[in-house]
Amino acid sequence: MERERARVVVAGASGFVGRALLPLLAARFHVVALSRGAPEATPPAHVEWRACDLFSLRDTERALAGADYGVYLVHSMMPSARLTQASFADVDLVLADNFARAAQRAGLRQIVYLGGLAAEDEALSQHLESRLEVERTLASRGVPLTAVRAGLVIGAGGSSFQLLERLVRRLPVMLCPAWTATRTQPVALADVAELLAGTVGDASCAGAVLEAGGPEVMTYRAMMQRTAALLGKRRPMLPVPFFSPGLSRLWVSLVTQAPRALVAPLIQSLRHTMVASRDDLAARLGRSGAGFDDAVRAALAEQAASPAARRDATRRAFAGERRR
Repeated sequence: MERERARVVVAGASGFVGRALLPLLAARFHVVALSRGAPEATPPAHVEWRACDLFSLRDTERALAGADYGVYLVHSMMPSARLTQASFADVDLVLADNFARAAQRAGLRQIVYLGGLAAEDEALSQHLESRLEVERTLASRGVPLTAVRAGLVIGAGGSSFQLLERLVRRLPVMLCPAWTATRTQPVALADVAELLAGTVGDASCAGAVLEAGGPEVMTYRAMMQRTAALLGKRRPMLPVPFFSPGLSRLWVSLVTQAPRALVAPLIQSLRHTMVASRDDLAARLGRSGAGFDDAVRAALAEQAASPAARRDATRRAFAGERRR
């Protein structure tokens, strides 16, 4: 007879990170996957989809009742229809506080949160500062928090990767504003999912901040060049140092057809160097993470395998509430 499994609730489970994470968690836990929309009709074994409005504290409390652990993957990038005058940062704090309150009431043993690499002492963009505020909010109610701060996650359905891919596919010449010289440390989706899954239920991770970057540090320009090569595209790079962040937002939005409200905070954050200060990913996984080229190949292969799934992922990635 199988021993009763601990229950883990995943908020933002319908996003690209959530869908990669669910099967890993389902190998050890009973998973309650929360989504704002309609739940999946035929979930895999040990996964239960449940509709939940995180704006509602009561709804969130019901979703977390009886759970042992929580994983928080929600990150708002545009004002919600529920709070049309609010910034995405305001929405972030409302949702995170509701989740933290509900977790406290349910007696959760741990919350695992996926945020982004950033130095706390920098003058951060609103986007990056919001991630740190969410981290602090989730920890504010006494439930032990494990914060995983990741670099740009390369995976099918991720909004940042889709912007990168669309720029490379659609522009015959790549315009390179000053921010394309910023260094970053992209990380493969599969590695982030494995790291997250391994921290759930691990008491040694309580209160810990883990940094997840891939094995390569590179500029955004290098990312565009290597993505173009993997797509079989020849894309000359044209430096345009006069491009302001405002012009960059307009340019990226026009080319990719992504909403400006999504593009704006991402572009504003690209001036920040996002490099891990230590290799927690390799230490936790016992191996190096996948390289950039391998991560891009995996993302492109997944998208090519299911055009319908790719369209659905694009819709979710460019929706008003971004789920990791």
